[in-house]
Amino acid sequence: MARIALLLPSLEPGGTERVTLTLAEEFLRLGDDVDLLLLRQEGALLDAVPVGVRLVPLEARRLRNAVRPLKDYCTQVRPDVLLASMWPLTSIAVWAARRSRTRVVVAEHNTLSVEAQTWPASARALLRPAVRWSHRQAAARIAVSQGAADDLALLCGLPRSAVHAIHNPIAPPSPPQPGNLPDWGSAGRRILSVGTLKPQKNHLLLLDAFARMARPGDRLAIVGKGSERAAIEQAAEKLGIASQLLLPGHAPDPERWYASADLFVLSSDYEGFANVVAEALGYGLTVVSTDCPSGPAEILKGLGRLVRVGDAVAMAEAMDEALAAPDAREAARARATAFAPAPIAARYRALLLGTAE
Repeated sequence: MARIALLLPSLEPGGTERVTLTLAEEFLRLGDDVDLLLLRQEGALLDAVPVGVRLVPLEARRLRNAVRPLKDYCTQVRPDVLLASMWPLTSIAVWAARRSRTRVVVAEHNTLSVEAQTWPASARALLRPAVRWSHRQAAARIAVSQGAADDLALLCGLPRSAVHAIHNPIAPPSPPQPGNLPDWGSAGRRILSVGTLKPQKNHLLLLDAFARMARPGDRLAIVGKGSERAAIEQAAEKLGIASQLLLPGHAPDPERWYASADLFVLSSDYEGFANVVAEALGYGLTVVSTDCPSGPAEILKGLGRLVRVGDAVAMAEAMDEALAAPDAREAARARATAFAPAPIAARYRALLLGTAE
């Protein structure tokens, strides 16, 4: 039995947050004590924290205020290991725990060098020197795909073997309750995307593609919330598809959307892994995705259809083709089993505790 601490900014809905909760549940199942450290104890996923996980609010509204409470936690509680996710929190965790006996493992859930292109110049300038110090000091480094691991090794100036690529654990599909399927408002083709409404996901590309291929009865549902909602609504109006677009916001039960869709589409400019693609496969859905760095191609492994990033014409054609000739549902579900939580959590745990071969 070990005491494992998991560190996040908050529990606002997101892929990293869901992965962390899945790992926490698996570590509990293995008999470990699990502390979940949050800079801010807020977010819709607070209700999803597994029973048995101890919440530790650090009361740090800003990143720079996290060092002191993190340092105090490590010296007073002395967990066996601290798993920190998402830069710059990863670098902050290494700094805060440097004089304690706590082993620190860092996990990056995006392709950092690509993501950094969207940051202010000051943040971009800080990234490389920060990770070259902190991530070399960490006991282990994890990235969520082979592509993201390649990128992180280059950023850190480390050999590729020093970064472990571990795909995200994806909980098996949960059939929705009878009578709990969403009302799509039409019997036409049902196209689904799930993800935070933010520029990285490039939902405007998806709207453009949908407008090019949609029939009058078709519907597009984008499940999630975020800063781009108004821009998405305005674009749908200009494209003449506002009546065919569903924006239900954050769904605590997205399984009902997966279970009732005909096609899943990811339009991101970049991803670390793309949890939603693996989730869609679990429901037997055919996937159309941008071939963005770094996760979709690794997840699909020949299933679905990949298109160039930013190419609305190619995406529209792929969506039409996929609806006309979908993948076998059994093949999609079989591929999804590669992301079962138990073996992935076991790999994480071996790295966290230093027992990996």
